Amino acid sequence: MRDLVAALMHPRLAALFAAWREAAESDAAIDPELFFADHADHLLVVETDGVRNRYSHYGLAFATHFGIDLTGRTIDMLPDEILTADRRSMLEFEYAFVHRQGVPLWRSYTAEFSAEGTETWQRLVLPLGDNHRLLVGAYPSSMVLPDADAGVGLLSMLIEKVPLILGKDGGLADLALSLQTFGEGRKQMAAMEALASLDSLTGIANLRHFTHLAEAELAHSRRMGRTYSLLAIDIDHFKRINDGYGHAAGDEALKAFVAACRLGLRAPDILGRCGGEEFGVALPNTDGEGALKIAERLRRLVEQTVITLEPGKDISVTASIGVATLPPEEQPAGDNTHSILRALRAKADQALYRSKEEGRNRVSMAGSDPPTPR
Repeated sequence: MRDLVAALMHPRLAALFAAWREAAESDAAIDPELFFADHADHLLVVETDGVRNRYSHYGLAFATHFGIDLTGRTIDMLPDEILTADRRSMLEFEYAFVHRQGVPLWRSYTAEFSAEGTETWQRLVLPLGDNHRLLVGAYPSSMVLPDADAGVGLLSMLIEKVPLILGKDGGLADLALSLQTFGEGRKQMAAMEALASLDSLTGIANLRHFTHLAEAELAHSRRMGRTYSLLAIDIDHFKRINDGYGHAAGDEALKAFVAACRLGLRAPDILGRCGGEEFGVALPNTDGEGALKIAERLRRLVEQTVITLEPGKDISVTASIGVATLPPEEQPAGDNTHSILRALRAKADQALYRSKEEGRNRVSMAGSDPPTPR
């Protein structure tokens, strides 16, 4: 098995593993950035307590390849556009495992890491012996060729599924978790992600996830110099439905409202539930005229929706909508996208209140003053 590992492991990772073994055999304290200087560009030094992980060194090769330097950043505080939830959970598992067990982990993983498309990387996570730092090396690695040794091919498939524990002799010692546990863990993680990001009744983004997605689209619009629009929507007299027909009828009204909105929105538009009967829609690359057309289309679709509670008992709903737009020339300076989105939402809410004051079941446009971050 040691020969199979040697045949498959990236040669630079093999050299890093050999240097780590040398360091492990020494009783002297080491500075990892100096001791492993030959690997510095492809090296991470992670400060960890087994739960929270922070990069104290982030190799230049990673910063260049992925377009961001994460030195000093904590993994669980990174936004999803930098590190997706599935990749974050994978890293947190590996770091916690090595911190607890004090053994090396080796794995490869394939994903879309950059604009160039799908890539395969091999990585080693190594304990440093002081119980609060980990050493991580990673290199892009080509897939195993079809005519490779059968054992190498099987090992290549295995390390794509689960991280492997290496013995100090460089051979395979064990699996970090069983294939069954890995599969169940992925399912549980997917379920937890859905619960954390989606509204359980309507299936659309909850407030937290809507804000996250809307901020990401706003940041992209600002980088590209494009207009960004936002809708604030409120179902009219929703309390009357709950009081008159019961909360089950209210739930049906909410689901019917969302179904109507989905018919009127485009693929890139983001619909989220921001409160009981309050909703938001982020409209990337959409100017004021386009946002008004979409808002009016949604208003009509909702107005035409009929909810059948039981045979012979139908109810209908209407919605009031506020529209706010942020063209490129009015975008505030600075990088605080969160504050800019909050200010834009406040403008959309003001327009929504005007729709309600002027009779409901209508669309109102916010004033032309640019939003002020606060």
